[in-house]
Amino acid sequence: MATKAKQQGKKKKKKLLMFAVSFTVFLILSVIGGYFALLYAGEKMIDTQIQKLEALKSEPTVIYDKDGTEITKLLREKNTKYVPLTEMPDHLINAFIATEDRRFFEHKGVDMFRIGGAIINDIRKGSLAEGGSTITQQLARRVFLSLEQTFWRKTKEVCIAMALERRYSKDQILEMYLNQIYFGEGAYGVGDAAERYFGKKVSELELDEAAMLAAIPKAPSTYSPFNNPEKAKLRRDTVLRLMSEQGFITQEQKVAAQAKPLPEETEEAKAGGGLKKGYRAFYDYVIREAEAKYGVTEEDLYRGGWKIYTTFNPKMQDAMVEAYENPDNFPKSGPQRAVESSMIVVDAKTGGIAAMMGGRDYKPKGFNLATDMQRQPGSAFKPLAVYAPAIDSDSRWEPNSSLSNKRQSFNGYEPRNYNGRYSDSVSMTRAVIDSLNVPAVWLLNEIGIDTSLQYLKKFGIELTPKDRNLAIALGGLDKGTSPLKMAQAYTAFPNSGVVSEAHVIEKIVNEQGGVEKVYQPKQEQVIKPETAWKVHTMLERAVKEGTGRNARISGRHVAGKTGTTQSLIGDSSVNKDAWFVGYTPEYVGAVWMGFDHEDAQHLMREGSSLTAKMFATVLKKGLKGEPVRDFEPPAGMKREEEPKKEEAASLRLTADLTLDNNSLKVVLSWSGGADDYTYDVYRISPDNPDDRQLIAAGVKDSVYVDTLDSPVMYKYVVVPRDAEGREQEPSNIAEINMQQLEKLLQEGDHHDDGSTQGDDGTVEGGNGQDPSTGTEGQDGTGQPADGQSPGGENPVIPPDIVPPNGQQPNNGQPANGQQSPPNGIELPPPPADAGGGRQSPGNGRNG
Repeated sequence: MATKAKQQGKKKKKKLLMFAVSFTVFLILSVIGGYFALLYAGEKMIDTQIQKLEALKSEPTVIYDKDGTEITKLLREKNTKYVPLTEMPDHLINAFIATEDRRFFEHKGVDMFRIGGAIINDIRKGSLAEGGSTITQQLARRVFLSLEQTFWRKTKEVCIAMALERRYSKDQILEMYLNQIYFGEGAYGVGDAAERYFGKKVSELELDEAAMLAAIPKAPSTYSPFNNPEKAKLRRDTVLRLMSEQGFITQEQKVAAQAKPLPEETEEAKAGGGLKKGYRAFYDYVIREAEAKYGVTEEDLYRGGWKIYTTFNPKMQDAMVEAYENPDNFPKSGPQRAVESSMIVVDAKTGGIAAMMGGRDYKPKGFNLATDMQRQPGSAFKPLAVYAPAIDSDSRWEPNSSLSNKRQSFNGYEPRNYNGRYSDSVSMTRAVIDSLNVPAVWLLNEIGIDTSLQYLKKFGIELTPKDRNLAIALGGLDKGTSPLKMAQAYTAFPNSGVVSEAHVIEKIVNEQGGVEKVYQPKQEQVIKPETAWKVHTMLERAVKEGTGRNARISGRHVAGKTGTTQSLIGDSSVNKDAWFVGYTPEYVGAVWMGFDHEDAQHLMREGSSLTAKMFATVLKKGLKGEPVRDFEPPAGMKREEEPKKEEAASLRLTADLTLDNNSLKVVLSWSGGADDYTYDVYRISPDNPDDRQLIAAGVKDSVYVDTLDSPVMYKYVVVPRDAEGREQEPSNIAEINMQQLEKLLQEGDHHDDGSTQGDDGTVEGGNGQDPSTGTEGQDGTGQPADGQSPGGENPVIPPDIVPPNGQQPNNGQPANGQQSPPNGIELPPPPADAGGGRQSPGNGRNG
């Protein structure tokens, strides 16, 4: 029995041994077969794709406008000069070897160590983000493969890389790689890159310059020495460190090269690659959106073969370029820097970007002030933060609803009206027309800040926790917003309450690669159509008869809202930001003006009349020849008849005395003039009625502020002029007296808000905030400390907001002055002024 068991055991072992040998042979044959299969597949793919590569070289990327007309080609900046490897300095080759593939001369196209590490990292991250590619694989990917990041694509990359190593020598592969790799700025290959960045031949490159070129291809935009010098230097120094660690250079050479400065931008690069200067911001945004929304990189676009169909309107862009080239359309500039400005126009229905100006002196791939800048929008924010949410969320509120316009305190927060005038109540429509601040803050307090924040999020406005306060009624955002976001949000009003996402590409096609991607615009019903129409009617009247009158376009229908914010530098007449956001039935436009960085010599005293005028100038020409369209009310609603205009009558002038920062000021307001009148303001001596001094000529609005150097009780008269400049019947004579001054001092009406005159004669208030509380942010917006909002329409909000006039607060608790703010809002303690006493918070400024 034992012998038989042993024999059976031997048979089992023999079978297992045979199985193991067979399986091992099978594995070896499989690996060998797989290897040759990969090589065969790679060879086939190379043979197939070479024809496509040749076709791509002769087919540049084309960008089309909204009508399908070609507007430009994205070309390499010149015919790439092929540089043989023998003409490249050793330190250039070594820089790429050290950075991209340190075992290049050892592997056969695939570095298993790098692939293993990349796979582990991909598994950890749950993506295919990790590189791990050798130089040969990069060459395979860049020349032969599509954009998708898939495991199958990676497999094909390996196949092609192995086949390339069989077909070409290491030197040939390296030479091809260095002559086709993308370096940004439309430059392909080391020949173009050396000339573009250093104005040199490749053979003349120094060590630090070679390291800089090796640093760029990983992320050409991020590591551009022209656009991101700090990141570029860090990357270049990393390349030099790697070269030193791998023995290509000495420690002394590394230190010396790291001390060298980066290249300065050449005239060729400044020219923007031959693209029309006024269009450059738009082209750059197309490239950005292609990568962000479609995964098509700048390198892919410049390689060619793509067709990009955009929403671009050349006629509108040309109108914008012409307007921005006229210095008369801007406020007075400082000695070193001009007042900056940006503008964007989007289709009112689709959100398609028709035109944009990224800045008055936009540089290729520079900071786009129309899309990336964040500044506080002032009163242009009121329709989004207050009036639309109120009407949409509560049937009590309508355009004719009465809002409190009393000068009042919301538990220490005292917003002020720009014209210094108050009343028991005012209609919502009148509050919008005259850009009154008190009614807006009062109404926000009524509906609750949470309601406003919910709607703002739906409008597409990005917020921070610090935005939970009443300052948002007047545009007092913690971080601010951009013209792009404001224009996008305003699409709700002419588009029946639907916000359409702003975009520039409608479709992108690569016929040779079989790729076609169509954009599906994101559209959201943010407010009801009836709400949108009601807000629209108020914004339309704001342009016809209110603060936005400079935005009127003869023969066309326009609606919109102005906005300004006060600077923390200089006196209270200085504006930090001026806005106009408006629309016609066809387009929505947003305009911003201001200094990017303020100092004593660069202060803007003009307000939103110029931004409104810019809007009208651009849209008038951009729509020239287009049929006139009217705004259409939603089904079931009718356009209300406009209130009849009063018959022409003599001006009715009033004068109110105020005290601002220890300066006496007289607020002059008048009514009864025609729409096209301008006004001359005269000061009359109290001792001699015939002694009249012209203190302001050509005032376009119905408010003016006179600052008194001494407490003289002047009288005033206003003389209107018609469109031809002819004088009309003068106003009554208004005067100030000692009784007004005594009453002012008794009431403690110090107007810490800094009410002052805007550029168009409007009275705009300050924020009553000690400038020392603010610190300039990285973007130069001058954000104050502790999240407090700077600027005229950005008051600091004290805690314990309580509704006025004994009304119940939002949480239903008695209004005892000690109550928590509405909706559980947590707010910082009130600031103290420089003298240690409690300071009056800001009033907000008229847009």
